[in-house]
Order: sequence, then C-alpha cells, then structure tokens
Amino acid sequence: MAFDAIIVGGGIIGCTSAFYLARKGLKVGIVEKGTIGSGTTGNTFAWINATAKVFDETYHRLNAFGQSIYCKLAVEFGEDKLGLHPTGALGVVSRSDSAGYPAVREQARLLEGFDYPFAWVGTKELRTMEPHIVFPDDAEALYSMSDPYLDAPKFARFMAEKVCELGGTVLEQCTAKELQATDDGVVTGLITTQGALGARNVVVTAGADTPDVLSELTGYEGFATRFPMRRVPGFLVTTPSTLPHKFVRHVVYISSGAEFHVQGAPNGGLKIGSDDADGMITEDQSPDQLRRVAVQLLRRAKAVIPGFVGEACIDDCELGIGVRPYPEDGMSLVGPLPGSQGLFVIATHSGVTLAPALGSLIAEAVADCQMPEALQPFSLERFQAFS
Repeated sequence: MAFDAIIVGGGIIGCTSAFYLARKGLKVGIVEKGTIGSGTTGNTFAWINATAKVFDETYHRLNAFGQSIYCKLAVEFGEDKLGLHPTGALGVVSRSDSAGYPAVREQARLLEGFDYPFAWVGTKELRTMEPHIVFPDDAEALYSMSDPYLDAPKFARFMAEKVCELGGTVLEQCTAKELQATDDGVVTGLITTQGALGARNVVVTAGADTPDVLSELTGYEGFATRFPMRRVPGFLVTTPSTLPHKFVRHVVYISSGAEFHVQGAPNGGLKIGSDDADGMITEDQSPDQLRRVAVQLLRRAKAVIPGFVGEACIDDCELGIGVRPYPEDGMSLVGPLPGSQGLFVIATHSGVTLAPALGSLIAEAVADCQMPEALQPFSLERFQAFS
C-alpha cells in the first residue's frame, strides 16, 4: 500500500491529524499498535479549555484555537457524534484561601486580557449551578462557560471513521518498526508488522512513547534518552452511573481545602481526579496502591456531594492511568524533525484541547510543505538538541 501520509499513533492527536490531512485530499493511513483511542486518549480528564493556560499568551491562544474548532465541528457533525458535552467549567476557590484566591483572581485578570469568555460567580450562583455540591459560605468561582468536556475515545473513533470515508486506511494492532528514507533523509515509507507501506510523509503522534518510537523508527538511540519531554502519569476514577441523580453539572475544579476535580462521565457516573493523587502513583503502580488513592478521591467527593455513595462504590469503579507527554517547557512540540524531509512529530500536553488545532495546522505543513506561522513558536528547533 502507498500513501501520501502515514500517521503513527491512533490517539486523539493522530486521528484528528489524519482527518484534516484526508480533508485536504491526501491519501492517509493510520498505524496504531493497539486499537483506536485505547491509550492515553482513553484515560484523560478531557476538559477542553484555554482557561488553565495563562502562563504564555501564544500557548493560550493555540489552546483557544483548538476549542474554537470543536465548536465548528459540533455545528458540522453534532455534539453527540463527537462525544462533546457543552457543560462549562467552574474553578472554585474560597476567599479565605490566602494563596489560592489571589491566584485565581490573577488568572481571571489574564483571561480578561486575552478576551477569553468567563464570568466571576459568588456563592449564591454556585449553589444554584451545582445544587448537589456543598460549598463553603465564602466560595466563589471562575466560570468558563464555553469549556466543554469530551468523550475522547469516541471522538478519536469518529475521526478515524471519517478518514476511512475519505479514502484513508486504519491499521489497528499494527506496530511501526522502521522508517524508510533515502541517504539524504527523504522519507519514502514505513516498515510495520503488517508489511511495508509507501509514503512521502510520516507523522509521529505517539504521545508519551514518542521518544522510544522515534528511536525505533530511525535507529538513533539518542531519541529515547535525550528527547526534551518527560512522561507524566495521571490517575482517574470513573464511578458507576449515579442516575437518576446528576451530581455534577459542570466541570468542577475545587482548589481550596482537599483539592480535586470532577465532572460527569459518559456512563452517567462521575470522573474524579486530583493533582496530588497524580503524585501518589507511578505508571506501573500496584493495584493495592491504586485502590488506596481511589478511596481517598471518593471520600473527597462524598465530603462535598453528600448524596454520593463515596467509597462504597469502589469495587465498581474504573481506575485508569493515562501517561501524558510533557515537553520540558510545558508547551507543544510540533513540526518537522530537523535533518529529515517528510518526518513530522507532534508531542504535547493538553492533547484533547489541542487536537483540532495541531491536527489542522500539521495538515497545512504537510500538504503545503511550509510551517504555518501559528506553529513556528512550537517547533522542535527551539531546543538545543534540534537547533
């Protein structure tokens, strides 16, 4: 088989990139070692937002661009087909939190400067918006009304289906083994466990496995040890359905007291996580430790949602670890690999929010043989190892 472009990795970034490449008329193949959306895409909180990305305006605007494309896709295909849930998000903080309250107010100030839609709400509004949650009397919140959450595996599968409808091919249970290229570094194809595939372009979207995949494909071991990215595990608890109650109506981040974040899950239950819980686990964590951390999160949820059963549902919960790629400076790594022609890489945190932005922009780079201006701040060349 021969393609104009092959995507290595069938997560949300890879499938969305393939969709936009196929829309440009390219013949596209997706090579996925497992099944579509089964890796980190299947274990992510999936809050689509630029709300939390205020440390750098360029990166904020890239995330806001991704969010805006989801709106366009919803108009075109419908929220249900995409797995898109337009809930809005609440960043809850208490006025008595001497460190947290000023930090969230500063976040709001920066978002206002970026012209990002939000409102500041008080305790009365909070209790109306989330009637099942018990808030302190001094609770307030940054309300990001345009922030949805996503059933990320459903979205990835939908993108893959669209690629096939546009004449592309999806190869699951297929591992990329070796990049084929000329002596001058011009890509000509890919060797996989399902045979040789011809291609003028290969886009690696392997998430946290990107360094190892690049090392395997190119035969250069330095990628595995020196690539400017680290692996960050994230832990999530998904409860069984709580219906007929809808205990949480928005994406809710509670930063004062016992920090945690919670939202509704596609199965009708709750999806719960916290930053400190992420620090309590490792990629290969024992089931006993996962259970202990899960119990802590369920207790936190029960403390603020009295109607929820809490740890009593632990045996019916899904405990998931998603290993996220985190570039050294916290911003995306996107673009051609220096020294090659036709080999591209996308590695990023916030992959759910950024998938449509990076996917559409990398499609421009591949099809037009020129990096879009919006991607130039995120090129690999900003790191010494690639300059």
